[in-house]
Amino acid sequence: MFSKTIKLLTGVTAVSMFAAAPVYAQAKYNFKLAHVITAGTPIDVAANRFADLIKERTKGEVEIKVFPASQLGAERAIIEGVQLGTIEMSFTTTGAIGGFAPEFQVLDLPFLFQNYEAAYTYLDGAQGSNLLKLLDRKGMHGVVYLENGWRNFTSSKNAIKVPADMKGQKIRVMESPMYMGLIKTLNGSPTPMAYSELPNALLQKVIDGQENPTVNIYSAKMYESQPYMIKDQHTYNVFIFKVNGKVWKALPENIRKTIETTAVEVRDFQRKLNREADATFVKRLEGKGMKVHVPNKEEVKAWQTATAPLWEDAKKISTPALVAEAAQFRTDFEAGKYKAEEQKYIESFKKINVPLDDVMKNFK
Repeated sequence: MFSKTIKLLTGVTAVSMFAAAPVYAQAKYNFKLAHVITAGTPIDVAANRFADLIKERTKGEVEIKVFPASQLGAERAIIEGVQLGTIEMSFTTTGAIGGFAPEFQVLDLPFLFQNYEAAYTYLDGAQGSNLLKLLDRKGMHGVVYLENGWRNFTSSKNAIKVPADMKGQKIRVMESPMYMGLIKTLNGSPTPMAYSELPNALLQKVIDGQENPTVNIYSAKMYESQPYMIKDQHTYNVFIFKVNGKVWKALPENIRKTIETTAVEVRDFQRKLNREADATFVKRLEGKGMKVHVPNKEEVKAWQTATAPLWEDAKKISTPALVAEAAQFRTDFEAGKYKAEEQKYIESFKKINVPLDDVMKNFK
């Protein structure tokens, strides 16, 4: 009798669940969304969350399939795909987009932002918006900035604590003049390389080290070849969410609006998730045997001083006007002129709940 009851309840539950599931007509728009980061990471979770919300909010009219882990190519190939329309949407970093719109490299100036809130204030404000508009001339429409995170150096050669420790090291960087300039300024040897090629290059000791956010360092298992890391946070790195320009213009206004509002919502969700994951990944890297050095204030100042010459060189990489604007923003933020914006982000992020435990289950 008991087993029959269970079966009956199970059947009722199954029917109820089936009835509750929304039934949509065949999608009118089918889009691909590509990125190069490992599946299950915060940016990939956000990509899938975005796809699910868009399907729900357009009642199935728009269906987005996410392609993580360089399945559709390295970042440059993905951006070219978005330009051509063979890939409709993507999340790619500033290092790659700089080859198409060099102005974006201003975002990779070393120690531009003193904290997360400074980055959000700049990116979500007029400065970030003006940069996104530049993509229109390249056949793409920029929507929002998501978070890749603070980039840190790792090495197999020696511990990195002060700038002099970088001397002579062969460091992988994104295909970006700004990042190549950063390593040269620190007397290292920059080696541009696609992210998908990085783990093997480290294992084979083709290069000595690299720089990436902790989530990428852990998810790509760089701890297997990189025993040393410094949490210097030399740059705050972003993903740019962009859509093919023709596709964007052809969409009905209500769908464009849905994409924009949903992207902002997912942006904040992903930023909070990435921030919380960062500290956890540092602990896990240490658990894997990596020696992580957290610089004190004096050491951070030494890194800022060592990389300062790149700000002058950056005028040729980006534009003098944008570099000057960035310098003024940094000065103004440190002086407290954006205190209201900073507090707004602090308060709003307290209200965002994220599934950190579910994400961390993807990584042993």
